[in-house]
Amino acid sequence: MKRTRLRTTWAIFAQLTLLHLVACGAPATEKIFATDAQQDLANPERGLYTQFTSQAESDPLGLQSLQALRDENMSLLLRMYYLKTFRDQPLSNTQLDLIRNDFAVIREAGVKCILRFAYSEGIGEPDAPIDIVLKHMGQLAPILRDNADVIATAQAGFIGAWGEWHASTNNLADPENARQIVHKWLDVLPPQRTVQLRTPRQKWMILDNKTPLDTDTAFTDTPASRIGHHNDCFLSSDTDVGTYEDIEVEKHYLQAETRFVPMGGETCAKAAFSKPDNARDEMARLHFSYLNLGYHPDVINAWRDNGFLNEVKNRLGYRLSLNSITYETSAAAGADLPITITLSNTGFAAPYNPRQAELILVAEDHLAEYTTTLPDDPRTWQPGNDIQINAPIHIPETVKPGNYRLFFVLPDPEPTLADRHEYAIRLANPGLWSAATGRHDMGITIQITE
Repeated sequence: MKRTRLRTTWAIFAQLTLLHLVACGAPATEKIFATDAQQDLANPERGLYTQFTSQAESDPLGLQSLQALRDENMSLLLRMYYLKTFRDQPLSNTQLDLIRNDFAVIREAGVKCILRFAYSEGIGEPDAPIDIVLKHMGQLAPILRDNADVIATAQAGFIGAWGEWHASTNNLADPENARQIVHKWLDVLPPQRTVQLRTPRQKWMILDNKTPLDTDTAFTDTPASRIGHHNDCFLSSDTDVGTYEDIEVEKHYLQAETRFVPMGGETCAKAAFSKPDNARDEMARLHFSYLNLGYHPDVINAWRDNGFLNEVKNRLGYRLSLNSITYETSAAAGADLPITITLSNTGFAAPYNPRQAELILVAEDHLAEYTTTLPDDPRTWQPGNDIQINAPIHIPETVKPGNYRLFFVLPDPEPTLADRHEYAIRLANPGLWSAATGRHDMGITIQITE
């Protein structure tokens, strides 16, 4: 009898202990991840780009050319459309079809574009009257909205030589005309996309406001939160050939702004300012996300010769790495699984378009999986500081007990791209990424109990 009572007592104790562990969670475990392998990554909406230029009704994009970009670990192109034929008439169906088909090719190739339109290819060459510009933008509107998934950002363009907002022959850079064009862009593009201006003073003029964005005003779908910046004479002189007038005031403004909106461009001359030390400091200060690989060749070749180009490739935009994860090894169905993730961003900028982070539990037999969207906005993952995500995963009561593998994924939020690995962000840690799925295998198994 005593022996039976002893066995019964121990059985009850064991059951109570198991219930306590299930209720309170297993002891927390920390996993430290291997550091950044410095591999060249073709992450979306960032990096070096190649320009592809189209004259009116000609020069459609070719799939092989864009696939070659992917082969070089590039995910961006600048698509430049010159509309010279249409300076005094509507865009033709042939032109609209060419643009529409270009977007299909961009999507098939797994890349995105920076978009610009212009009427003039040089100083002294005419642009178009404001009524023609607005009419063309209205014609483009349905195409751009339908294909915004593969538009990283748009440059305001249309005005003057190369669409760079100077040397207009139709006074398009005058404040009233310029405001109409920018606000038309904001109407044509969906609210999750931005338009970039050539100088900070132009944004001040458009908005009649010199206050930079901050954490309260960013990502609010207001005009200010959707206007970014590009510099097409970057690192070329102290003023970047007229980009700046009051240099420190304007750079201080950009330093604050570009934490929240895209910044990119191209160099236009080799100078003392384009040497690596200054270039690195300027890209970091102004949060550069992209640069033209083709221009200026003297600058690019110098960077290639001194080895700096590899750093530029790696650090333009964001570069995210997992540092550690703290988790419990088991959880009950219907309960929460506490998880804390720390990451670092060693790039020059944060992601600038909407995106979400997800944790996925995948059953050992691969017949079931459960996704939790994390509360953090990756656009807030600024470079320089550790990023901590406290993310309890709620385990639905319907989850079948068993062992589940944990995955981390940063997919594109657009339904057309969400399952495309080319559009998911790849972390810089070695050994985690699956090109087949666009997911990171954390190497962690979680036991789900009843």
